[in-house]
Amino acid sequence: MKKIQRIALIGGTHGNELSGIYLVKKWLAQQTLKQWNALDITARIVNPRACEQSVRYIETDLNREFDIADLENINKTGYEALLAKKLNIEFGPKGNSPYEVLIDLHNTTSNMGACLMLQRKNAFTILLGGYVKHHMPHANIYFQDNVPEEKQNFLLTVAQQGVTVEVGPQPNSVLQQETLDLMELMTRHILDFVELRNNGTTLVIPDEYDAFQYAGNLSLPIDDNGQREGMVSRQIDQKDFQPIEPGHVVMETFSGEKITWQGDYTAYPLFINEAAYHKNHSAMTLSRKFVMSCRDYK
Repeated sequence: MKKIQRIALIGGTHGNELSGIYLVKKWLAQQTLKQWNALDITARIVNPRACEQSVRYIETDLNREFDIADLENINKTGYEALLAKKLNIEFGPKGNSPYEVLIDLHNTTSNMGACLMLQRKNAFTILLGGYVKHHMPHANIYFQDNVPEEKQNFLLTVAQQGVTVEVGPQPNSVLQQETLDLMELMTRHILDFVELRNNGTTLVIPDEYDAFQYAGNLSLPIDDNGQREGMVSRQIDQKDFQPIEPGHVVMETFSGEKITWQGDYTAYPLFINEAAYHKNHSAMTLSRKFVMSCRDYK
């Protein structure tokens, strides 16, 4: 495989997700990136105004502003829209970026533990997932290569490859040592993998590992006025990546009506009750569990 040299390490895409912000600050202050001196790593906090105010965003979600049409739309002049255009120049342009990997650091209020989210499914990401899973057996490896094209508007899509480190649960605008440690450990493994792979070092990667694949979303019940009529059931709240079978209760209305999972497969929910998705009434994202084989890529 081709060597990877240029990497962007991004914190502060959302200004109230403190682990990524403080990991970047810590590593820059302590010059930690010199540990991977063969790599050309640019570390940045990308939405400083939102970080200063400890809010997710100022006007619009920066992590939803990287659709090519939006980047090229001269009429989009809001704060995050213009910031996205600037970042697309710095790390892109999207579709022709010199950055081979962008690592975006995020927190979630959901109980997802340490989750490695991979934007594509290819030799690099499959082996990276196996390497991280070997070194962090309790990590969740999640592929979102099948997310609909209209939703491929994340910051990490600017680079050739996008990787998200998502850790939780952690409240917004709160910094917790356990969560920061998980993020730091996973990010170290990612950079170690790249450097060892470049050096031709034999990597310890399992022949196969359990992984998850994006499968859709479930919304909370709302009335004709857009007001919520229910909530996530206590039976699954805080149980990210745990299986739900068809007929399993997933939500409950305020009047006591049970809402069950109506799919025809065993689903594994994540981003359950994520605070940031309050406005769109998202209850959870759904995934399918599968076994990823590494044999053909070693």
